[in-house]
Amino acid sequence: MRFKQLIVVLAAILAVSCSKKNDEAMLNLIPYPAEVQQHSGQLEFNINNLSIASDEAFVIQLLNKQLSAEYGIKLPVADKGMIHFSLVQDGSIPSEGYRLRVDNSILIEASEKSGLLYGAQTLRQLLSVKGDKISIPKLEITDYPRFAWRGMHFDVSRHFFGVKEVKQFLDYMVMNKLNTFHWHLVDDQGWRLEIKKYPKLTELGAWRNNVGFTANQEKGLNKKNTEPYGGYYTQAEVREIVAYASERNITIVPEIELPGHSAAALVAYPEYYCNNAGELEIWEQAGVSAGVYCAGKESTFQFLEDVLAETMELFPGEFIHIGGDETPKDTWLACPECRQRMKEEGAHDEHELQSYFVHRIEKYLNKHNRRLIGWDEILDGGLAQSAAVMSWRGVAGGIKAAEAGQDVVMTPMFPYYFNHTQNHLSNSPGHPGISTLRDVYTFPSIPTDIPADKRHHVIGVQANMWSEYMPEFKHIEYNLFPRVFAIAEVAWSPAIREWDDFYARVNNTLPSLEKLGIKHGDISYHVRINVEPDYENKSATLEFVSERPNTIYYTKDGSEPTSQSTVYNAPFVLNEDAHIKACQFKEDGSTTFVSEKEIIFHKAFGKPYELKYAHAPQYDGGGKYGLTNGFLGVEVGVEEKPIDLTIDMGKPSEISYINSRFKNAPMSWVFGPKKVRYEVSEDGSTFTEVALFEPGVTESDVNEIVQYPAEFTPVKVQYVRIIAENVGLCPVWHPAAGGKAWLFSDEVIVK
Repeated sequence: MRFKQLIVVLAAILAVSCSKKNDEAMLNLIPYPAEVQQHSGQLEFNINNLSIASDEAFVIQLLNKQLSAEYGIKLPVADKGMIHFSLVQDGSIPSEGYRLRVDNSILIEASEKSGLLYGAQTLRQLLSVKGDKISIPKLEITDYPRFAWRGMHFDVSRHFFGVKEVKQFLDYMVMNKLNTFHWHLVDDQGWRLEIKKYPKLTELGAWRNNVGFTANQEKGLNKKNTEPYGGYYTQAEVREIVAYASERNITIVPEIELPGHSAAALVAYPEYYCNNAGELEIWEQAGVSAGVYCAGKESTFQFLEDVLAETMELFPGEFIHIGGDETPKDTWLACPECRQRMKEEGAHDEHELQSYFVHRIEKYLNKHNRRLIGWDEILDGGLAQSAAVMSWRGVAGGIKAAEAGQDVVMTPMFPYYFNHTQNHLSNSPGHPGISTLRDVYTFPSIPTDIPADKRHHVIGVQANMWSEYMPEFKHIEYNLFPRVFAIAEVAWSPAIREWDDFYARVNNTLPSLEKLGIKHGDISYHVRINVEPDYENKSATLEFVSERPNTIYYTKDGSEPTSQSTVYNAPFVLNEDAHIKACQFKEDGSTTFVSEKEIIFHKAFGKPYELKYAHAPQYDGGGKYGLTNGFLGVEVGVEEKPIDLTIDMGKPSEISYINSRFKNAPMSWVFGPKKVRYEVSEDGSTFTEVALFEPGVTESDVNEIVQYPAEFTPVKVQYVRIIAENVGLCPVWHPAAGGKAWLFSDEVIVK
């Protein structure tokens, strides 16, 4: 295990033992090795004279399978092959590491099978095949992983993928030296794991009435929606997949969601639902259902322990993932048995009841020598030291977990959710919200806010592949590649190299994907506009970041950029309102997307404020001043509750205008406010209303920004309060009627 702080360094100091000369002759390897020493010359073979030997037969089998697919060649096995994989026990090679030496022959040494596997992947990338000739540069590599947990997640609940496709996913993982497969087997939309004691979980819970997910159908991704849809894995198939993964040094972490995201299980066994909670259906859309296990029934825990017992028999790994996220607790509050449980356990509210629920499952897993891992919501109420946390709502959960001594896997929604699109092409499958190859590669996986003596608790990183918007495996492949190269290098390599270096290696690797028949995603022409505000001087520094080296053109007045617009060369300072638009042009002169960001230096710019109801960690508006940072388009999000904030202007100031802006995107569970009220105060205690808007609950599913500007007689005040009422629950016409709604605001403008 190696847990080191992620740093961005220059190419001249990257590889521990590389000289400047060697850096200039960059090897086309992903992930890049820890130590490389290049020598002059190439080792060349005729294919007919090249043979291979290994202390582990499977290493040869896998390498030949890959070489056959990519080059149509198969290396013969010989007792003394020109390529030799050797296990050594001298203690000089770290776990999962290897040494590779090329001089007059090729020798790969490791202390365990996994190292030989990874050495084979590096060898595969080094080989140059032209006709019947194979060449490889003469060199020495010493390599080992940065993180012990190098993960990929695959959701098979929202859309089902067969055994062959799961194995293909595992093959892509081993190609990239990833070793942990987080298998999301159950959710509101389908139960995919055979549990013999409870056969209805797959007889009923594995099937929904339609393919569903109308957003996909609108994009033409679903072929039909007229018959039951689903599927599941038998226990025999699971054992086959577990064995397949194990051969490739991949540990499978199964996820059995609880207490929420459980509609499919509760449709099959409604006796474990709260008695007064009403009817449930297996969902055909994204989002969060009311399907939550009853916390008051003792039979619920017996059911879950039985399910987990069979799960542990199938999956021998250390961790069992229990989900623990996005749990609606309304049914508990209305359930007499849940309220009795709260009384018996001394739980003061429904959140402490969930803590009891998670703790009880945790104790059961610990008793069977397993470790619980869950999404960062499980931190609420505390955890045993043996438990681990996946930080998905940004990095705050990971910081909190590490500081408390909990192991944590960093998997923040942005940029590590690969279900988000990686470009702006209209036909790209995936969830709205772009996460580019560069975003993944440059994201600091160990936050600097974690104290140095706690950073070893970050045991790894993981990218997640939620399948709501990807009904077919070709969509999974498209969104996996090339971003999987970025997460692989972040997880494996000891230092992140310069972007241009990585970008070149990715471009050089893409043809090999095409040989394998993989339709990879397109590298984006997206221009990210980064803004660094200077609140004291009412200014901001702007930097444009892109993936491709194409020229960036921009405007500051909201007009569309052309090839005659200003060329971006370096960061610059703004000190007046601007509507920035920036883009790159493709080689044919067209553009796929124009990035934009409005910046307003209003009176509340950079002023502190207090929110009565906390925003979701993953929707913080860009930081501490999310609603007063002057940037339009980066939202603060609150679920079910109002956005109720009071801004402290610092001193009495004359104002006559307030505007608040909200996102309306109902199919993403985001609604504009049903009421907005503005109040002002001199002392922060007595407030006077200056404007009121009552738009009500929207009946439109159109995505738009709604705003509520108000002009009034000038008044000198220090405090400004905005109360925007959330619609609370999705209305009856909505596919997720009754589910909790979100309220998103991007800025409060005061003039």
